[in-house]
Amino acid sequence: MTATASGFATAARGGAALLALAFIAPLAGCGNPAGATSLAGPAILFSPIASTSVYLMDLDGQKLHEWTTAYAPGYSVYLLPTGHLLRATSLPERPFATAQGSNGGRVEMLDWNSNPVWRFDYATTQGQQHHDVYWMPTNGHVLMVAWEAHSAAEAIAAGRAADTLPSEDLWVDKIAEVDPGNNQIVWEWRIWDHLVPPGASAADYPGRIDPRFRATRNVDWTHANAVTYNAELDQVLLSVRNFSELWVIDHSTTTAEAAGHTGGRLGHGGDIVYRWGNPLAYRSDGVQQLFGQHNPSWIPDGLPGAGHILVFNNGDVNARPYSTVVELEPPLQADGSYGLLPDGEYGPASPLSQYSADPPSSLFASIISGAQRLPSGNTLVTDGPAGRFLEVTPAGQTVWSYVVADTMGKTGYQVFRAVRYEPDFPGLAGQTLVPQGPLQITVP
Repeated sequence: MTATASGFATAARGGAALLALAFIAPLAGCGNPAGATSLAGPAILFSPIASTSVYLMDLDGQKLHEWTTAYAPGYSVYLLPTGHLLRATSLPERPFATAQGSNGGRVEMLDWNSNPVWRFDYATTQGQQHHDVYWMPTNGHVLMVAWEAHSAAEAIAAGRAADTLPSEDLWVDKIAEVDPGNNQIVWEWRIWDHLVPPGASAADYPGRIDPRFRATRNVDWTHANAVTYNAELDQVLLSVRNFSELWVIDHSTTTAEAAGHTGGRLGHGGDIVYRWGNPLAYRSDGVQQLFGQHNPSWIPDGLPGAGHILVFNNGDVNARPYSTVVELEPPLQADGSYGLLPDGEYGPASPLSQYSADPPSSLFASIISGAQRLPSGNTLVTDGPAGRFLEVTPAGQTVWSYVVADTMGKTGYQVFRAVRYEPDFPGLAGQTLVPQGPLQITVP
C-alpha cells in the first residue's frame, strides 16, 4: 500500500554475574490510596532524554507532577496500575560504550514521591538493559531488552565473515524477564540461540536470524529498541530496528526451550513465530515495508483495532525520507500461530491502514518516536527528535499537538516516547492532580 498525505489510508484485507540491588519494598498493595483522581482529562507521561526528571502534564501543557531522579533515562518510562513509575535508567558506568547509542543498565520503580521501591541493575557484558522495559500484568515481572557480548571468534564460527566484524566484541540482543520479588532472571530469550546454521540458506530457516544480514562493522548488530507482551497469547513482541522488522516470540517456553527449536505452546521453542516488515531479512525477494521502526505494540482490548499491531515507521533519509504510523492485522490463527502467504512470506502483504502527514516530509523522525491508539480511535504520535506530540484522527487530521520546551523557551528536546493515560487509569487513583503552570523542563 502506498502512503497517502491524507492520513490513515486503508488497504483491503487479504489473505558474568548480574548486579541486583535489594528489593526495597513489597509491590503488592503499594498503589495509591483508593479514590478517584481529580484529573479532568487525559494526562501525558514523558521523560526527555536530556533531563533526569519524568513529567506528567495535561493536554493544556500544564505540569501535573514531576518525578526527580539522579540519572538520565534509558529510555522508556511507564505509569503502572499500582501507581508506581517504571523507569529504565542510564547508569554512568556501564559496559557498552555511549558512542554507539548505548543507554540503560538499571530498571527501577519509583513511588509518587520519587522514592525507589525496587531497583535492579543489569549491567555486565553478559547482560545490559537498554532502550525498553515492559511490566507483565499477569505476574508483575519485568521484561527487559538487553545486549550481550560475543567475540569475533564466536561470530565467525556462527557464519559471520571476518571482514564484517568490528574491532571489539559484537553486541547481540536478547530479552530477559526479571522477578522483582526475588531479583532473579526467570526467563530468557537470546538471538544467538536462533541463528541460521553456517552455510545454510536463510530461506530454509524463516524462523531464525541470518548472521550475515545487515552485517557491518557496527558493534550493535540488530539494535532492538522495544519489547511488549500479549498476556492472552503469551507472546512477546520485539522491535529490531537494524533489520527493519518486528518479531513475535512464544513466551510459553521454558528458558531451556526458548534456547532451542522445539517446545512451548506452538512447538517451535524460541524460534521466531512471526516476523514482519522486511522479508529480505529471511528470503531473497520481497518488498521492505518498515524502515528503522519504533514502538510496535498490540492494540489493547476495548480500543478500536484491538489485536492489531500499531508501529511508528521511522523512514530512511535516503530510501524514504518521511515517517508514517502503520496498523497491521497479523494473520493470527486459532491456535496462536501465524499463517503464511502462498509464496511463503509472512503476511499481510500490506498494512491495514497507514497515517502519513501532509505533506509526508513534514513528519520525519529518523530515530526514537512512537504511536499509541486512543479510546476515541485517534492515535497519539510521538515525533521523538523534535520532542513533539500530536493526536491525529483516522482521517489524518491533527486535533492536538504539543512541543516540549525548557525554562528559556528552547525546543528540540528529544523524547523516546510519550504515553497517554485516561482519568480513570488505576495508577492515578487517589492523587490530587492540580495544574501547576505551563510545563517547562529542566536540564542539567
